Amino acid sequence: MTINSVPAPAGAVVVGVDGSGLSESALLWAAAEAARLGSPLHIVHAFVYVHAMGGFAVVDVATPDEIGGEVCAAALERVRAEFPDLAVTTEVRVGPAAPQLIKASRQASMVVLGARGHGRIGGVLVGSVSQQVALHSRCPVVVVRGGVEGGPVVVGLDGSVQADEALRFALRHAEGVGAPLRVVRAEYVEAPPGVPPGEWYADLVDRMQALTESVRSKVEEVAREHPGVEVELEILHQHPVSALVDESAQARLIVVASRGLGGFAGLLLGSVSQGVLSRSMASVAVVPPVGGPREEPEARDITR
Repeated sequence: MTINSVPAPAGAVVVGVDGSGLSESALLWAAAEAARLGSPLHIVHAFVYVHAMGGFAVVDVATPDEIGGEVCAAALERVRAEFPDLAVTTEVRVGPAAPQLIKASRQASMVVLGARGHGRIGGVLVGSVSQQVALHSRCPVVVVRGGVEGGPVVVGLDGSVQADEALRFALRHAEGVGAPLRVVRAEYVEAPPGVPPGEWYADLVDRMQALTESVRSKVEEVAREHPGVEVELEILHQHPVSALVDESAQARLIVVASRGLGGFAGLLLGSVSQGVLSRSMASVAVVPPVGGPREEPEARDITR
């Protein structure tokens, strides 16, 4: 169920808020991104509303309009103070936060969330929610956790078509904010049992050299569309989660695909993407495959 619904304008940057300090960080990040892109900002507050009961009578409590309206009004006021010319709309939704934000992603250019948060009526807005939204969103999802101002945008590349989309997103963002781009291709290969170390190491060197040329070719191809971006390529013999988490200490944004292959072997969100979301010290952008995910969860309206 939607209360006082103003649907997200097409192409809007959608931000989920819950009144917490971390959601305010997401709000300001989303507002700055919308202003940079020339897109409208759409503020969404989604929460589970349960009537308070006294015996057989409903106790007089705040309505969903009052609860959600207060949170959205505070968020709107905060944005107006920093970005007075930005087009902003707000929406209050009653229901589990993740499905509501996933629905909002259908019309959005981006969904932005805080790394963690909590609503006024129990339940978590982000945290587990951020991972659900990142998995099922129809558009890129940015989970705001911080980052190094002036640091590079870092993208994980694994050779899949899905990772190519993440590379394009990272290049556009790096160009827009005037940051360098660091492309990381990480793969960890253990020595096969019974194989002499010398033979295994020689094979590993050959494999990493071939991998370097393959990845370099793809990066150079895509980077031609953004000639002003300084691009650095790193090929690492390291687990991809560890590699990207290490990079996050000096990055302004980490970009990963929600689904991938290759060195990020079989990576649905739940392996590398989930690991990076959980452990990154910088904000993380999760980019879905072209056309969005194959399916999305249905939101349950618990008020009926």
